[in-house]
Amino acid sequence: MNKYFLSLIGFLALNSFVNAQELSPGDVMRYNESDLSGTARFRGMSGAFGAVGGDLSALKVNPAGSAIFNYNTAALSLSYLNRNNKSNYFGNHNSERYSGLDLGQMGALFVFKSNNPNATMSKFTIGLNYESTKNLRNDMYFSGNSPMNNTGLGDYFLQIANHGGRNGGPIGINVVDQGNTNHTDGYINAGYQNGYNGQQAYLAYQAGLINPLNNSDGYEKNFDGRSAQARAISTTGYTGQFSGNFAVELNERFYIGTNLNLHVIDYTQNSSSLETFNSQPPTQSNNDLPPVTSAVFNNYLYTYGTGFSFDLGAIVKITDDLRAGLTYQSPTWYSLNDELTQSLNTSFTDGERGGVYPNVVNLYDRYNLRTPSKYTGSLAYIFGERGLISVDYSLQDYSKNEFRPKYDDAYNMLNQSFKNNMKTAGELRIGAEYRIKQVSIRGGYRYEESPYKDVKLAGDLNSFSAGIGYDFGGSRLDLSYSYATRSYKRGLLDTSFMDNLTSLANIKTKDNWINLTYNINF
Repeated sequence: MNKYFLSLIGFLALNSFVNAQELSPGDVMRYNESDLSGTARFRGMSGAFGAVGGDLSALKVNPAGSAIFNYNTAALSLSYLNRNNKSNYFGNHNSERYSGLDLGQMGALFVFKSNNPNATMSKFTIGLNYESTKNLRNDMYFSGNSPMNNTGLGDYFLQIANHGGRNGGPIGINVVDQGNTNHTDGYINAGYQNGYNGQQAYLAYQAGLINPLNNSDGYEKNFDGRSAQARAISTTGYTGQFSGNFAVELNERFYIGTNLNLHVIDYTQNSSSLETFNSQPPTQSNNDLPPVTSAVFNNYLYTYGTGFSFDLGAIVKITDDLRAGLTYQSPTWYSLNDELTQSLNTSFTDGERGGVYPNVVNLYDRYNLRTPSKYTGSLAYIFGERGLISVDYSLQDYSKNEFRPKYDDAYNMLNQSFKNNMKTAGELRIGAEYRIKQVSIRGGYRYEESPYKDVKLAGDLNSFSAGIGYDFGGSRLDLSYSYATRSYKRGLLDTSFMDNLTSLANIKTKDNWINLTYNINF
């Protein structure tokens, strides 16, 4: 029987009984963060285009900016990313790198001018643009020697087994011990009887990590004295945005525009968490298994789905040289699907190995996420044909992230965690451009405040950029370089089940981007 067929069996068994998989508070940043994606001109000025317009990527900052175009325009952008992750876990340092080429942006815009010089609406524009908003390809690894009093992988399984039952008590022995049932059917049955928690307890019991107590009222650990912990994470995928734009110019001084956006996400995470043990555990049960010396927990997660949002924006010429802009970006309403494959393998003091490898893909109920809305104010000063300087400032209340359906207890816990631990954060973008005949020189700075109050699962972002462009008359070639750094915290597991699983690795991520864009007017 192949894996695909078994995944359908798993779906029929689990779809009605597992309402929420194990999401964690850190997962939400996957849908809130975005790279400084777009054209090379946009990236060379750190995205400070809210009152500037005249660039296809500027439309996502302020959709009114398309009405500043005077000619039909098309652009294609390629991006190269070099990403370096340095980790610090219990004083031990590791480093991982990723590099690759990506389609950054592709779009076109059409300008329709009025033939009536006295018309209030002197022109309108229609555009379509695609951007890869977040490159999710990444590799990271951290390892270290854990203090004796630190919690970890074994404690995660033990706590779920003892407190993950339907009423907050131990998971029944009939869930984890199903006689001679093979691991595939046993894992499915455990999910049918006690959802996600039942599956976790089943893995731990069958791999010999936990034992039932003599009185059958709970479980004890078959491990003790951890000596090392490690985790390897490899991710692939992207988030992208298709935007349809419409904007108008009124009296050659006011610009109003809107975007309708379709968001797509395709993401995989392959994670392995390791823990080793070096002491003999206390024995209270009748189980004759030798103690566990190491455990490796493998999770393969695939998330995919779509979302919808809209933008409203306006730009006004205060004087011929000074412009101001204001933008409202609506929440993004995502509809998401998760698929999860798990396994757990162990080693024992007698040299034997144990392992549970269910041939099952868990297909969970579709769920929804609403990200917070965003407000941006902008100012730009245009020095005639010589150049410009621009400033954007945005605010977003990350505590308003919300998973649905609300009746699900796991989602309610996550939503409450957002309210308690996330806050309103600001983003500042400053950009400048100077023209010398056909050559344009650009630079910019971007600062994004951490959205977390106390435990900074994602820290402040700092980014610098530079760029150059050459105007051929009817077309232009632009090149940019940008550097961004941000710190993250990752745990041995992505879980909200254990409040005391607080030992987190510090990850410092450095991104180096090179972007090339070809623009053509027609």
